[in-house]
Amino acid sequence: MAGVMAFWFPGSLLPLLLLTPPWSIGAQTRKPAAAPPATNVPALVEAAERAIERKDFGEAVKALNSVIEAQPDSVPAWFNLGYAYTGLHQEAEAIKAYQKTLELAPNLFEAHLNLGILLLDGKQPRAALEHFEKATTEKPDHARTHLYYARALAQSGQAEAAARQYQEVIRLDPHLAIAPFDLGQIELQQKHPAEALAAFGQALALDPQLVQAELGSALAAENLNDTAQAIAHFEKYLALKPDDLETRFHLSRLYLQQNQNEKARDGLEAVYRARPDLPGLAAALGDVNSALKKLPEAEKYYRLALAATPGSADMHRALGQTLWQQQKYPQAEEEFRTTLKLDSHNREAAYGLATCIYFGERYEEAIPLLEQLAHAPDPPPVLFFFLATSYDHLRARKQALENYEHFLEVSKGQAPDQEWQAKQRIKLLRRMLGK
Repeated sequence: MAGVMAFWFPGSLLPLLLLTPPWSIGAQTRKPAAAPPATNVPALVEAAERAIERKDFGEAVKALNSVIEAQPDSVPAWFNLGYAYTGLHQEAEAIKAYQKTLELAPNLFEAHLNLGILLLDGKQPRAALEHFEKATTEKPDHARTHLYYARALAQSGQAEAAARQYQEVIRLDPHLAIAPFDLGQIELQQKHPAEALAAFGQALALDPQLVQAELGSALAAENLNDTAQAIAHFEKYLALKPDDLETRFHLSRLYLQQNQNEKARDGLEAVYRARPDLPGLAAALGDVNSALKKLPEAEKYYRLALAATPGSADMHRALGQTLWQQQKYPQAEEEFRTTLKLDSHNREAAYGLATCIYFGERYEEAIPLLEQLAHAPDPPPVLFFFLATSYDHLRARKQALENYEHFLEVSKGQAPDQEWQAKQRIKLLRRMLGK
């Protein structure tokens, strides 16, 4: 959630921009040479303006369509019709109205901007690009136009061009927190975590309540392997967004990685109470309870995890180790055997199986498994003690002595009880072998 998580918040923090109609329709509407007698255009214009002012967009549409019927080339009427349709959430009709506006007035900044926003909001970022480009040409110092242009570029897969536009927004309006926030997301997606962290920090300096910037900062810090800083930002984010259970789950796993096991357990249990079916949650609860030596609890959660993912070799191994720690050797052996069927190269399961057989006093069966593990890279020192005692029980004194001696060479104080036993057996075996 390292960097399991990826977030993108296009438009979620900056609502769709609806410009106030840039003119009074009545002041600039051209009167037709011969309007039909039944059409009172000035009255319709006034009705449309009043309807827009009180946000009665349905009445505005009716009046504006009547104006257009009388004066089909009226740019203000077509523009305001697009505005009214947007207010009614009839985006397709709004787009047509703005397109007609631009047929009549190709350089009208407000029409390009509003049409671009509608297309972007309708998940047509490539279609929006030409309108934002035209709008920025008409008004190069209009910061929010560059912001929407940057978003359209980002959503069209043009990350570098988007980043340049965000930098332009920051230059034009250094107090607009959303620009460095969006830039941070671009940098994070481009795998530039240091730049992302700086951008999110800039956004937070402008707006400390910009909660998603805390989340972005956490993800950037995590990608920089700065776990302490990542945890601090995740904690700040969750203080403001306590219901984000997936992020709380992710933070709890970070706590677990840092051996902050009590915090990890508290977080995981809080998530479990609300979302017990969240993938990976039962396994994580098994891990944290195992780390806290709460073995019956760990066993319970590992069994729940296996019920959801019965083919998971790792879950069978984890359950086997928990059973082994509880000295439930026959059950543990079964889990280790299942693990090895699913993953024949799992050394932990192979070690667990061998030691289960050893503790079951089936020494003849244990020895081949222990010997195989002894020849693998970096075997644990205690493995040679198990080999030695297995040979010792079978009266294979030479092999027992060799393994006791090797155990002492590699253990070096790691297992004092077994080392004491080994020293005593070495003395006795040397006498028995005449050494």
